[in-house]
Amino acid sequence: MVITLLALMPQIHFWFARGSHWHGTYTILQPDELLYSAYVNALIDGRPRRNDPTSAQDDHPQASLPESLFSIQFVPAYAIALSARAFVASAATAFIILIGVTGLLSSLSIFWLLASLTGDSKFAGAGVLVVLCLGALAGGQGLIGLLLGSDVKFLGLPFLRAYEPSAAFPLFFVFCTLIWQSLTTAFKRTAKIKALLAGLSLALLIFSYFYLWTAAAVWLGCISCLWFVLRTGDRRDSFSRLIVAGPPVIIALGFYIYLLSHLPSSLDNAKLVVLTFTRKPDLLRVPEVIGGIILVALIMGVRRNQFSREEPRVIMIASLALLPFLLFNQQLITGRSVQPFHYEILIANYAVLVGLVLTFGLLLPAFTNRTTLLIFVSCLLWGTVEVGLAIHARYASNVTYDEMVPVLLRLKDHAEDDGTWKGLRDSGRAPTVVFSPEYRLSGLLPTWAPQGSLLAAESASFRGQSESDRKERLYTHFYYCRRSKEYVRVLLNGGAGDPFGTYYARSTIFGPDRAVTFLGSEFQPIRSDEIEREVGVYDAFARSFSHENAIKLKLGYVVAASDGMFDFSAIDVWYQRGASEHVGGFELYRLKLRE
Repeated sequence: MVITLLALMPQIHFWFARGSHWHGTYTILQPDELLYSAYVNALIDGRPRRNDPTSAQDDHPQASLPESLFSIQFVPAYAIALSARAFVASAATAFIILIGVTGLLSSLSIFWLLASLTGDSKFAGAGVLVVLCLGALAGGQGLIGLLLGSDVKFLGLPFLRAYEPSAAFPLFFVFCTLIWQSLTTAFKRTAKIKALLAGLSLALLIFSYFYLWTAAAVWLGCISCLWFVLRTGDRRDSFSRLIVAGPPVIIALGFYIYLLSHLPSSLDNAKLVVLTFTRKPDLLRVPEVIGGIILVALIMGVRRNQFSREEPRVIMIASLALLPFLLFNQQLITGRSVQPFHYEILIANYAVLVGLVLTFGLLLPAFTNRTTLLIFVSCLLWGTVEVGLAIHARYASNVTYDEMVPVLLRLKDHAEDDGTWKGLRDSGRAPTVVFSPEYRLSGLLPTWAPQGSLLAAESASFRGQSESDRKERLYTHFYYCRRSKEYVRVLLNGGAGDPFGTYYARSTIFGPDRAVTFLGSEFQPIRSDEIEREVGVYDAFARSFSHENAIKLKLGYVVAASDGMFDFSAIDVWYQRGASEHVGGFELYRLKLRE
């Protein structure tokens, strides 16, 4: 219950702070969550697995869409969307419920793992708080990241990022528990059933989140090798048990590889998955430091005859301690590294904390009630501070998003009569798009309404737009906002006082790997000559903007703030505006293209 309440604390705080002004949005831990909720909203609306909610495109015989990372990792999205459809809930409501459910199921799954290994429910309960409250600390994020001045990517409790990895996060520890029980139970039939269930769990993880299933597979290989090497008398029996997990995993991998083969060849060009070619060792990440401490403690315990290296629990702890070293150094063999910080923040840190808790249980088997209470209070305080940081950091942004919801709901009401639904059904594409000078409104739009936006924010994730299409949309947005080349130059250099706009423009034009430092290990800053070249491209585009450009990205609506500050002159050249519809703090206009 403590973890569930901590998980829901940002939303509860937001409810109380907003009061009657709350319009239904969920509190956002990471910006990527807007993409996840957009995809879930499309599935709730009954749209196909392959869709691009940002630009209002669906897979259709007349307009086929390729596979994307969303359409391949479909299990969490469909689980959330189908549940939401059953209860007639919005994507935002589903995400609010998901956060609470994740806190509950994550606690139970880790409790089950710790209790299975120790047989001590009190110890397991305290261990749950250690693992989930200190996860950000073990990943070098949150408060410790701020204090050390490192590149902080996550505040709060990282495992709660919805829906990746939150929806499938408990399944990782369920998988670990089933493998453990399969190896240690005395009854062979029960062991094989557990192994089969573990295989099914891994199969679900394969279609849930890349970093979870690969971590689970690496851990399975690690514990299997340790078990066969250290428990020579159990090799035949252990192999006969574990092999049962193979068939569902092999079938799932076959289908997974088939779907991967249908990813567009230009995926790397979109810089969504930054693949670094390297064989350099990576040994100084925080989970590895914790894993190294655990291994030293185990070696000393074995030498002092406190326990045997063949003891199953020792092997289990060693496998968890070795996991981060394997995850962060597999490139020594493969020569490839794929954004390893995801492992560091979202799973390796939690796995190694489970190993640390089990190590303390092995070395100090008797915990007094006072010690347990001290652990409980300390972890609760630390977890509260971590969550409080996230609340403070994201509150203003969440308010901004919440104030946009009424006008987006109004757009959803118009979707039937403006041709959006008909276009998606008949041709797989909406006939018009929504323009707004507010970047954030374009990002939030697909979570609430089926219309696409002119910017189609982060459409690269759904593979619905080419790189040139995304740039053209951005330049068209600048044109309608009457942005000069001088403004674009300042924006790309980060001096416009608009960090969100700067990031979006830089990532769209140069790629996300050039806009942020942590996606790849070989970050290449954007050079001034590159910025000047793109400024020139935009200037030429704006000067030559024509009726054909307006038709190509036909606007159906304009959504502008009610303060009257937006200059409509560029839009009025090409469109006739209908009467203004005042919704919340925005004005909504229907547009008709001029002849």
